[in-house]
Amino acid sequence: MRGLPKPKVNFEYEKKQKDKAVKIPKAHVYNLSKVRKIVVGLLITLVLYFAYVLVLANGVAIKNRELRHNITNLTTRLDKASAGTTSYNPIVGQYLANFVTAYYTFDKTKSDAWLDKVTPYFAKNVTLSSSTNTEVLISQ
Repeated sequence: MRGLPKPKVNFEYEKKQKDKAVKIPKAHVYNLSKVRKIVVGLLITLVLYFAYVLVLANGVAIKNRELRHNITNLTTRLDKASAGTTSYNPIVGQYLANFVTAYYTFDKTKSDAWLDKVTPYFAKNVTLSSSTNTEVLISQ
């Protein structure tokens, strides 16, 4: 066997180095029940806060309604006062309105009827004569 060459086989092998595992830092671990408690607590707090805000808003709405009602009452009183037909007694206001209506509805052809209409509104010792100037002057 001299004629066959010896196979040269290298039986040495390199040891493969094992790759070291990459260290991942541990994440904060929360217990599920703890998270549920936090979420439920937050929801309860929000519901209570919204209920409180709703009560406050309702109070403001009621107060606004009362103020609007007062404003309308005062506005109508002010309108009546500026028109000259107001009084704290509605009977006096009606009497004044009737007098003004009768006094300013003068017709030259029916001056005696007008005198008869207006005379009851005056005091007993005040009389109008037929020579009273009954023309209405309109000024601008």
